[in-house]
Amino acid sequence: MFYKIKKYVRDNTGFLIRLDDIAENMNWELMEEATILFDKFEVKPVIGIIPNNKDPELLSYPKQKTNFWEKVRGWEKKGWEIAMHGNSHVYDKFCKKTDYLGLGGNTEFCGHTYNDQFEKIKSGLDKFKSENLKIRAFFAPNHTFDGNTLLVLQKCGITEVLDGYGLMPYEENDTKFIPQLFYRILPLPFGVQTFQIHLNYYKEKDFNILKKFIESNSNKIITYDHAISKIKNNFSYSFIRGAIKKILQMKRINYKS
Repeated sequence: MFYKIKKYVRDNTGFLIRLDDIAENMNWELMEEATILFDKFEVKPVIGIIPNNKDPELLSYPKQKTNFWEKVRGWEKKGWEIAMHGNSHVYDKFCKKTDYLGLGGNTEFCGHTYNDQFEKIKSGLDKFKSENLKIRAFFAPNHTFDGNTLLVLQKCGITEVLDGYGLMPYEENDTKFIPQLFYRILPLPFGVQTFQIHLNYYKEKDFNILKKFIESNSNKIITYDHAISKIKNNFSYSFIRGAIKKILQMKRINYKS
């Protein structure tokens, strides 16, 4: 019995690395350091690309000296998952916890009509298509999206979102979710977790924490395919997901991502 429990925990525990705000303008010095680190330990992260970045804050960062999209295609060839992180990353509305996850805050999508969101998402996907990149996963800036966002994504053939609550990936409203719970590296002893990495905001101490974590846990770091294969929708996990949602909605501090 003990062996079976131990094996179940081992088979259902893993860490997925997710990099946010990847665009032509970003902290390229740290991105190069991260790339070396990932390659050394064979980590295949999810790369959240902003296809049509117009965020004034992000545009203040250095621009990639070589062809950005050629670099993205190189990451894809290495097995890194290329995901869509919004379209322009420009917040043009504020939602008071009317978003799908009930977090509230600045948003690029929540509160916009279906047609407006369709134009935004199609614009982003068209950019990826023009660069010969096929996208299957999405996550919204600042975690704020609504039911219309999911409907538009489904219309466009995307049914996987890197966000949500719970200890395991799950399916809800015809969409597969891989939960992302915390704003810092805080490994739990069980479950599939997505760690949200913002290299643009990282200091040397933050990168050292990431480095030490990967060095110590490389055997538990999983790929996107592995994570999405762990979907669990039974009653126990649904109950846990609901409890985690209530706790994090009370505790979570809105953070621009």
